[in-house]
Amino acid sequence: MVKITELAAQKVKEILKAQNQENSSLRLYLAGMGCSGPNFGMALDDSKTDEDILDEEYGVSILIEKKLSNYLEGAVIDYMETETGGGFEIRPAKPFNGGGCDSGCCGGCGGSC
Repeated sequence: MVKITELAAQKVKEILKAQNQENSSLRLYLAGMGCSGPNFGMALDDSKTDEDILDEEYGVSILIEKKLSNYLEGAVIDYMETETGGGFEIRPAKPFNGGGCDSGCCGGCGGSC
């Protein structure tokens, strides 16, 4: 379902340990919809429901609501380090079909088209 890079898994484990939540999972959730499609967020969660899919890779448990599985199928969670710091990135495997600047969904996407 969802892949996580080895570096991202290592960083998640460091966060889990630092926050004393080693038994928690990484939850991916829909944070909103934009011109280019869905925006996803991540949080630590220790509760799995019947509506969740549980994946595990590199020792990290990943929770996703079943209704989001179409959006996240084949997505990759990565950790990027730059000169100004680091952070996680969720890269979808396939582009979002819909919205976008040509659809007029959000007033021309701020004039950047």
